[in-house]
Amino acid sequence: MIKNKKINNDDISVIILAGGFGSRIKHLYPNKPKPLIKIENKPFLYWLVREIYSLNLKNIFYATGYMSEEIESWVKNNEFKNINQNIIKEKKKLGTAGSIFNLINLCEKNLVVLNGDSFLANGIKSLINSISPNGSSALVCHHTKDISKFGAVSFNKENQLTGFNEKQLIGSGYINSGIYYFSKDIILKYKNKGFVSLEFELIPNMIENKEKIKVIKVNKPIFIDIGTEKSIIESSRIARKIFI
Repeated sequence: MIKNKKINNDDISVIILAGGFGSRIKHLYPNKPKPLIKIENKPFLYWLVREIYSLNLKNIFYATGYMSEEIESWVKNNEFKNINQNIIKEKKKLGTAGSIFNLINLCEKNLVVLNGDSFLANGIKSLINSISPNGSSALVCHHTKDISKFGAVSFNKENQLTGFNEKQLIGSGYINSGIYYFSKDIILKYKNKGFVSLEFELIPNMIENKEKIKVIKVNKPIFIDIGTEKSIIESSRIARKIFI
């Protein structure tokens, strides 16, 4: 169990973005939302919540949309009874940042935001151990040998974010791990109604406004995601290294 000496765990709300349509893999799982795809015979969400539980974080919000009822049923019947789990179903598509704004008034003063379809070994732990009460925002990124297929993350010598989701770059570098921290007070300044993207609107706007966003780097990552058919196969192959 990790005791966060910098920020009280009771002051942290975890938001899991679990409302995606999963269009690239819908043909494989027509009756299952992406976060419930089984990896090592457990729904993907199980592994994510197990990690949250191991860090003694007790407040979780699931931002749902597509097939929300399936996720609601899993939450109702899962084994994590000592965690305060809340489902916030969106009536229409709000985007990754819009999902945060939709439930932010229910949250504590510190937000940890996670993609519901990716997992970086020790990524959440690295974030929790790095944030402090006087910090405003942070994100975890991990190193890859080929960034050409991804949006790259760039930062200065103080490890402050200077560029995000940058395309058309080649070679090795750092990419977004889908793990974020936001001070509620800071992110409320950017609250908007309707569809808002975290990756393409919120964070680029924060960079433009000179907000300090700390970059937490993982150099030897074990990372899986379940966004594509190919990545699901790869995730199944390496999941045992992370979870078992």
